[in-house]
Amino acid sequence: MFLRFLNQTGLILFVSGWHWLAAGLGLGLTALGLAWFTGKRLGVTGGFADACSAVTKSGSSSGWKIWFLVGLPLGGLVSTIGNWSWTLAYGQFDALTYGDIWYKAIGLFLCGILIGFSARWAGGCTSGNTIMGVALGSKLAVLATLAFLAAGILVTNILFKAVM
Repeated sequence: MFLRFLNQTGLILFVSGWHWLAAGLGLGLTALGLAWFTGKRLGVTGGFADACSAVTKSGSSSGWKIWFLVGLPLGGLVSTIGNWSWTLAYGQFDALTYGDIWYKAIGLFLCGILIGFSARWAGGCTSGNTIMGVALGSKLAVLATLAFLAAGILVTNILFKAVM
């Protein structure tokens, strides 16, 4: 009976796809629980700063944020077990870069630098501000989230119009 339960649980968790609502609810509750019970904030930017502090041995770092950073790609890897479909295709981005792997690599690298710089300048990344700020009931976080969404929709439409 117990082995059947474990088998069914494994099938539900790792084989069949999760509904987006379950993932969002889980992430929101995790962020809220972390803030309520430990007083700490969930965010990649702070975790990356802690990882850099640990490597350079400057400042203090909290070990849990480094494990959080390690867990993000590992979680993605675990979620693809049994459903391997690796690709280097990026849809419309391929059309902008003519499908050349080097143009894509340079573009993604430069965009990553810009995102990292802006996240540190703003005091957090868009997802961290959205997840933690909205979970904690910040009116400015709701406003910022709406601005992120509006900018994303606008830029996506501009890119699609430029390629089409």
